[in-house]
Amino acid sequence: MSGLKVIGAICGVLLFWGYFQTPSGTGDLASRQTLSINEEADRIVLGWSGPVQEPMSEHLAAAFDRYGRDRRRLVLILNSPGGSIEHGRKVVAAIRARDRGIDTLVEKAGVCASMCVPIFLAGARRIADPEAYFMFHQVSLNSSAKDGMKEHIKGRELSDVEKASFARVVKSIETHVTDEFFRNDIGIRGVSAVWLAGMRQKISGRDVWMSGQQLVDEGSGIVDSLIRTAAR
Repeated sequence: MSGLKVIGAICGVLLFWGYFQTPSGTGDLASRQTLSINEEADRIVLGWSGPVQEPMSEHLAAAFDRYGRDRRRLVLILNSPGGSIEHGRKVVAAIRARDRGIDTLVEKAGVCASMCVPIFLAGARRIADPEAYFMFHQVSLNSSAKDGMKEHIKGRELSDVEKASFARVVKSIETHVTDEFFRNDIGIRGVSAVWLAGMRQKISGRDVWMSGQQLVDEGSGIVDSLIRTAAR
């Protein structure tokens, strides 16, 4: 199989959303996921901490169903470094599938990075502490895609020219997927198109961190309102 055919086959694999992520670190991701539930007089607080990976959507959907007939407010507190785009969309779908509003909140010193941001945006009311932290960056390949690439080129060494060509194609695909991610997952209800376009330019090759206060001051539309909270 020629080098160009190998590159074409691999890039065909990369066109599936499941191979892309907003990076969330390494290690046993599921073991670092926790869901807490705290029932209060006027609200039920669900606290999610950990990466956006399986089985996040299943745990949250079960909790939403458990309180489906409870008329107290449902609040989802997020503290996440991000993760899988594909699974994050399942979480967003689980929130939107309910016939009631679910508020989202990021507390003081809490983090809502990468794929966590679209989940935060799915909230009926999007609330943050002024000192909550949000992070935006480019989409990249996940480990499954990298393993798939190794399998495709197993037993064949690509030339320097072929490697350079492949790197350019992968970068082009990641840029396209990032554009789609910003347009369809972040650029939703109330988010400023002008602010979003500016952020898309800022993230080229780097992570951009912003506080809840900064997002409000810049008129991003990401955060609906600010409240002071105690750091967990």
